[in-house]
Amino acid sequence: MLKFQYSTKQRGEKMIKAYAKTDIGKAREVNEDSYYITEDPLANMQLFILADGMGGYNGGDIASKLAISTAKSYIEHNFNEVSKDKESLIQLIRKQC
Repeated sequence: MLKFQYSTKQRGEKMIKAYAKTDIGKAREVNEDSYYITEDPLANMQLFILADGMGGYNGGDIASKLAISTAKSYIEHNFNEVSKDKESLIQLIRKQC
């Protein structure tokens, strides 16, 4: 099911379109996948986060939601503390992992 579509174009930048679609698959009763896409196209930071379920282990849906929530919170709280070059942002994300 398509749940969210995102696109923006600001100050001559290229347009970004993000789509999120999850599928319960053939073997599950509950969809264990989660995602987060920043809804405000003018926000200071744009996040696109995906967490896949745990392959049928108990609580896979809870684990993927917790992973999204934890990553989002960590990045939002530390984003202003790092330089905005590619390597610094990669290091910020790797510290979370």
